[in-house]
Amino acid sequence: MTAHTEPLVLSDTWVEALRVECGAVFASADVGFVLQIMRTSSQVTDLLWEADPTRFARRYPDSGIIETYGIEQWPTVPCIDFWIHLEPDRRRVALAYEGRNLPTLQLDVRGDATWDTPEIADVTARILGVPSPRL
Repeated sequence: MTAHTEPLVLSDTWVEALRVECGAVFASADVGFVLQIMRTSSQVTDLLWEADPTRFARRYPDSGIIETYGIEQWPTVPCIDFWIHLEPDRRRVALAYEGRNLPTLQLDVRGDATWDTPEIADVTARILGVPSPRL
């Protein structure tokens, strides 16, 4: 099998499917995640879900999130960031999830929303310890 070298085009439909799939996962964590969508003039570049820090620390006491910021800085932390960076030129997405003590995860994507977005949502569900939307 030959490797794909051309960049993907992640359509608005693909991005919307990702928003829906992952949105259900983030909602089930019940820590007040709110979505921000970052874009250039022509395309979406990142999806950022921001959790309420107090609710996140209460739900995930073993996450080390308070210690990460330090007890002095913790009261001023506005949110806990869960980034999905779209990297179509590399045919992947990068998951950078704060408060889970993980390196940035790289997932290959095909540009097919029916394949890619459930996979990204499954990984996110495992990281957050909530049920997968596929179950």
